[in-house]
Amino acid sequence: MPAIFLRTLSFIIGWVYRLISSHHHYPLAPKKTTKTEDEMNNMYFWLQRCSICLDQTYNLCLESCRDQFCKDCFSRYIEETVNQSWGLGVTRIKCPVCQEIINQAEWSRYVSPEIVAKYNKYNQPYRPYSRYCITCQHSISPCQSPNAQGISRESRLANIANDLDLLSKSAKNTSLSILIHEATQHFLSTCQKGSTFRVGRTQELCHQVIPILHQVVLNQMDLYCLASSISKQLVALEIIPEAWKHAQFRHISYFPMEICMNCGDTLCLQCGETAHLGLGCLDYLKAKLKRSTDAELISTIQWKLNNTRPCPNCSVMINRDEGCNKVDCLQCGYRFCWKCGSAWTQQKCGFYQCGESTEDVLLRDNESKAELGVPDMHAIDARRQSIQTL
Repeated sequence: MPAIFLRTLSFIIGWVYRLISSHHHYPLAPKKTTKTEDEMNNMYFWLQRCSICLDQTYNLCLESCRDQFCKDCFSRYIEETVNQSWGLGVTRIKCPVCQEIINQAEWSRYVSPEIVAKYNKYNQPYRPYSRYCITCQHSISPCQSPNAQGISRESRLANIANDLDLLSKSAKNTSLSILIHEATQHFLSTCQKGSTFRVGRTQELCHQVIPILHQVVLNQMDLYCLASSISKQLVALEIIPEAWKHAQFRHISYFPMEICMNCGDTLCLQCGETAHLGLGCLDYLKAKLKRSTDAELISTIQWKLNNTRPCPNCSVMINRDEGCNKVDCLQCGYRFCWKCGSAWTQQKCGFYQCGESTEDVLLRDNESKAELGVPDMHAIDARRQSIQTL
């Protein structure tokens, strides 16, 4: 409220000033003179400044929040935001002062058509997660958007029911057949003809059915392709773009292996390497490091292991030189604590101190030295406790 009030007051003062100047035939733009200290501290002077650089006089005022900027700063801000919006989520352009969303019809007036076209390209809904085949460099996208496959919801529901029935009949273990049968009954009761597909129903199906499909595969690997296909079809039922984005990451976490349709090789969607059944991605990289003789490849893998960590949501490798514990993944938008990897919440983790116990952190990372520019909270706490015991 104060920011809006000051911007509105600034607008009114500027309008009155121009009106009086016009009436008395004063020039609208005063001559540039050296500013005294009193003039620099004058409230009116700062009300006329750009909210980004605080140097130039503002020449645009946002319609919604009345925050003011010079065109150069505002256009650079928009360009930088668009250039960083290549992730799978839809980026909303926000005011850099109050974080209110700015309509595209407004901010697009201050940037080139190329920037607007790039924004529209990067921020389409249902953008699929993809990897490039390590053998032929062909793009692999396991999950297609609900609109891309050209199939009705009714047909997709019927296909899922038929595939679940086939999966149950193909299971060699009686307990697995019972498990699949229960999942099938839950699916049929949820998606029966005439039922209303309320918001969140597809998410519930994915949360309940996909882990069962994964459990089936763990016991009978020859059913992997069929179970993975059912999981993909469940993801395609989701029509809310943001929920669909999270659903495809759930599928990838349970079914990371995907066959390249161009060359036939099998790829791990989580790390982008050749599929490594029975080995985690980091363990596979360590094993690849041991058997490799290529100096450049050894250097690349060693750097990955020493300087990156996988995003807990999409598994893309993230490098962070320094800073606080809060990390935003540019690929999927997931926010997490760099120390413990859990979803970011200030109730558990702080910007410079993780909520995980000190013993757990030391056992997991074996990191005791604070990063450059970051306070060592463990050392500070230990020092404070030692002083209190004196």
